[in-house]
Amino acid sequence: MYKSLVGFVSTTLLSRLITKKIWMNGPLWEGFIVCAKVIAPASFGALLQLPKEQLKDLVEKQPGLKSGLRDYVVKKAGNKARTAGYLDIFGEDESQDPGPSGEANGQQQVQHAQAVSLSSSAS
Repeated sequence: MYKSLVGFVSTTLLSRLITKKIWMNGPLWEGFIVCAKVIAPASFGALLQLPKEQLKDLVEKQPGLKSGLRDYVVKKAGNKARTAGYLDIFGEDESQDPGPSGEANGQQQVQHAQAVSLSSSAS
């Protein structure tokens, strides 16, 4: 990977692809998600430009991005209503108080994401 391109890709390229509604083309959307994961956390600002449905789809397909995005939103918290909307997508911060069901809940989320992925690829 070319580290010098991370800034350009995160601020210009990903944002431009979002304006072109990249999620409408399945294979390109999958590549977009992989790219966002590879350059994270630099991609977080651009990812928050996605419509909520697409952002939810992204974190279901790449659950590893969820905690980083949640932290990014909390640190950048400006508009409380908007922040609350994002936190609805990312869920509560399980790293602070996972409780006895924290690990089981994480496994359920992974299983749900896999089921969603399988059902969407079957259609």
